[in-house]
Amino acid sequence: MTLLKKIKKIGVLLSLCGATSGPALAGISIDSSRIVFHASNDSRGQSVGVTSAASSPQPYLVKAQVTRDLQGLETQTPFVVTPALFRLEPGSTNQVLVMKRSGKLPQDRESIFYFRSLAMPAGKKLSPNEAPVIGGTLKVATAAVIKLFYRPAGLKFSQRQAMGMLQFSRSEQGLKVNNPTPYYITLSTLHVAGSVVSLNIADGETLIAPFSHKIYINAPQQGKVEWKAINDFGATEAFYGTVR
Repeated sequence: MTLLKKIKKIGVLLSLCGATSGPALAGISIDSSRIVFHASNDSRGQSVGVTSAASSPQPYLVKAQVTRDLQGLETQTPFVVTPALFRLEPGSTNQVLVMKRSGKLPQDRESIFYFRSLAMPAGKKLSPNEAPVIGGTLKVATAAVIKLFYRPAGLKFSQRQAMGMLQFSRSEQGLKVNNPTPYYITLSTLHVAGSVVSLNIADGETLIAPFSHKIYINAPQQGKVEWKAINDFGATEAFYGTVR
């Protein structure tokens, strides 16, 4: 893995760790920690703010896009971002519009995508009499990434109710956590019988897809359960249950 790829991977993982504020990397931040794109917004889209800190030493050239995967390898999605490429001066904010194109998505459950903001340091604006200077500076791009959930209309209950509906049971492989709801549930913490269950973001252990389950190999398989899940606003809420 090249140095640039390592830096990008670290940046992506760091951006996904924040639960209560928008990801901020290399002086660039997104104004929310997740996007919930409701089906009712199909025709008008949804606005997202990308901001450069006032303390940033230089402007950035920013590429914004929606991808299917966390790494940004699958770029074919039913969403388009405009403007997709823009310059961001220190201390400024640019609003980009996420629009849904034609194409069907499941109507009985949420779908997940990723909004990526890739920032490359840009050269400063030159005055009319200033000549450009060629130097040996290495410019490294970093990506801030947040989840984009497409939420169809008519789901039977709310996302908050869904967060508290996780089911815990024993299995031969380990603790089984079942999500019987049409929503993606993002775990912040998980405690079983007073023990902390390790949740690896890179391995996808914090995100449980609709109508699916996760197995946690090293977790206790009996006792009371306390879990915290991330709501639509990026805040965490606590819920309680028991391993059955």
